[in-house]
Amino acid sequence: MTCILIVSASKMTAQIGFFTPNPSHPLQIDAAKDNGATPDATKLSNDVVVTSDGKLGVGFLNPVTKVDVRSPDNEGIIGVGTNTQTPAAAGAGAIRYNSGGFLDYSDGEQWISLPLAPPTKALVNASKSSIQSVPDNTVTYIKGWNETVDLGGDFNNDDTFTAPRDGFYLVSFSITLANGNIPKNTFIETAIESSRLTNNIPIFKTVNSYPAFQSGTVSNYISGNCNAIFNLKKDDTIKFSVKHNIGSARDTFNDSKLNNLSISEL
Repeated sequence: MTCILIVSASKMTAQIGFFTPNPSHPLQIDAAKDNGATPDATKLSNDVVVTSDGKLGVGFLNPVTKVDVRSPDNEGIIGVGTNTQTPAAAGAGAIRYNSGGFLDYSDGEQWISLPLAPPTKALVNASKSSIQSVPDNTVTYIKGWNETVDLGGDFNNDDTFTAPRDGFYLVSFSITLANGNIPKNTFIETAIESSRLTNNIPIFKTVNSYPAFQSGTVSNYISGNCNAIFNLKKDDTIKFSVKHNIGSARDTFNDSKLNNLSISEL
């Protein structure tokens, strides 16, 4: 037996309703089949509609965004799953659930975690009044800082700061060595050193020099300071050091007003 099927193409302008007699949009689905002739807000909260301008409403008959789930039953929640795509493949603006318990979004180049709450930015203020010997012509890391502020608990063992997250950090450091003879043509070098070697300047230094004097022996305090902005990744560290060439060891001055550091997350 031979069957001939004839299909006629025509333009459809009618609205299509599934399980609802009076669809209000080009496509409306009454998932619970409970609309009847005069549905109320509760009955419409289980409907799905597609508008003439391509907007999808889930439980909401008048979507104003491409996908609108703001239903009157207050169950307008979007479930987001895990994803193994690269951020470039997912595209900028994509959102995924991270199994660590938070959401990531793609900027087209990397997955960026959305914090559950704004984190407390790192802030450290510390001073030093204890004496520490600084040998001649040797890089000496300064220890024994007394923290007056450490909002994130990121300044460890009184000498090393550990970045709590990726970001830029403004760092300031000043130190003073005790009074003593200052030979001619000597210097004191203060430095702030980070552990990150890429996309960052690992170490910032300043040098205070003491050139030849017209007078004879000169005795005084010597001091230095350094300020820098670092581009750090999580768990990168910051340390503070001093170096001089005055010919013999010199102690740090035991006055906390002259030995200070501060670290502020920008």
